[in-house]
Amino acid sequence: MNCPTRTRVAICVPVRDERECLPALLDAFSRQHRPHADLVVCLLFDGCDDGGHAYVQARKAELDYRLVSARIERLAAARAGRARRAAMALGAETLARDRQPGDIELLLSTDADSIPAADWVDASIRALEHADVVAGYIERPDAPPMDMHRRVERYWERLRCLQRTVDPLDHDPAPSHPSQGGASLGFRANVYAALGGFDDIATHEDVRLVTAARAAGYRVRHDRGVRVATSSRVHGRAVDGLADTLRARQSCHNMPAVQNPDTALARYRLCAQTRAAFDGLDDAATARALAEHSNRSVDELRAIAGECASAESFVMRLVPDPKNSEELALDTAEQRLAQLETAHACPTA
Repeated sequence: MNCPTRTRVAICVPVRDERECLPALLDAFSRQHRPHADLVVCLLFDGCDDGGHAYVQARKAELDYRLVSARIERLAAARAGRARRAAMALGAETLARDRQPGDIELLLSTDADSIPAADWVDASIRALEHADVVAGYIERPDAPPMDMHRRVERYWERLRCLQRTVDPLDHDPAPSHPSQGGASLGFRANVYAALGGFDDIATHEDVRLVTAARAAGYRVRHDRGVRVATSSRVHGRAVDGLADTLRARQSCHNMPAVQNPDTALARYRLCAQTRAAFDGLDDAATARALAEHSNRSVDELRAIAGECASAESFVMRLVPDPKNSEELALDTAEQRLAQLETAHACPTA
């Protein structure tokens, strides 16, 4: 007799001296809609000395979900990658203890200063039915009304919608969004293991791992329905993290520079052409057309395609990232982007 398939989810949270955030975090996990999932919350205390671990242990018996915790030695300088890697390892080890054949195992990442929406777990599960990695939409409801960084974030969201309209992906449809933050990431557990996990680095471990997943041919979905609210604090744990970015933006009174939307559009069109050519390079006309646009020989293109696991990894190899010299002032870029959105009938983000 076959056992029914179980979906098992470990929520993995690194914590460093964030005792004040823990009551709201634990309550947010209690509000999760999880009718079809076996859920465990895994808290990794990064050398905390503020009483957070004791608080969690005192509340553990009253929680309506399983909670496990562990501690690692404190380092003088926080390394977000180290703590997040340890949190994910705790989640993977916890799921492995009760594994049954056919189990679907998922690892979700968030932060102690973040509040997942009540359907965050359920939305992550649904997203991972169509993808290998899901990057959720990170909101900052406590941002000041005239927050310039939120305006920049909104510009990048609109630009991503244009990208996915011009260069569509079945597993990452428009409007999509550009965030890849560790406050809301989800992985099929076997995919996370195959990628080798988060790097033990000070910051940007989240972006690096999502980029590695795309390069390896895994399907990455940027889902606006997978929502987490995070804080707009300007003094964080990681050097060069979001808090440092917000503080620098608040102290700058000049209009920020962002990518020129026309330059971005040209790049998106080249991405679309490159993606379409991936499986058609045996056709001489297709290969010649891509060679002209990419400044590569047909033989070189075919050799690169043979090394790539997917059309997405092929695009990443051939289409360069934008350069800072291709920037415009934000207000000018917003006006031009509005014209492009109308011309391409972009869906409302």
